[in-house]
Amino acid sequence: MAARSKKLTKPEVQKLIDQLNTRPTITNELLLAFAEKVNGGPFKTPKPTLKFLKEAVLSYFGCKTVPDLKKNKTFSMSMTGETISLKTKADWMKLYRKWIEVHESERAQTGPTCINGIDVLENFRPWHVFGLNSKTAGPEDVKKAFNALAKIHHPDHGGDQRVIERLKKMRDSVLAQMKTTKRES
Repeated sequence: MAARSKKLTKPEVQKLIDQLNTRPTITNELLLAFAEKVNGGPFKTPKPTLKFLKEAVLSYFGCKTVPDLKKNKTFSMSMTGETISLKTKADWMKLYRKWIEVHESERAQTGPTCINGIDVLENFRPWHVFGLNSKTAGPEDVKKAFNALAKIHHPDHGGDQRVIERLKKMRDSVLAQMKTTKRES
């Protein structure tokens, strides 16, 4: 939601302050709710900076510099078959999404390629997309979640072919991971 178009008057703000002062304790949540009321809605989460993305990815792999990251065996092995230059913010964002998380600024998205608040073409997060817990879900849960989403996103039902392909890839990777984990136990 954008900031309010009509500014609050001083008496309106004073009324909000008076309501705030009636509380026995003032918490951070209460102050944020007050600020959002004055703002006219929730604040937008800022997009991550290049510096933030680099530091997070480097830290994840236990590296201090980009040359260290390029020499890191775990990173090299995980990126086999992928070409990424590590020169643009988009490159670092892709790594951040892959290894860290979907950034808060990219959650709660809507659109034809978005499921459960994230764009499935940008983010490979099967558990989040399927709405399942990786520790408790079984193969049947994955298949059931996939089928429910396929009914909505299949091209025969007006969905996007790229989305259904991505969902199939997510389903297959989760099921393969479950088989591998089961064999190792």
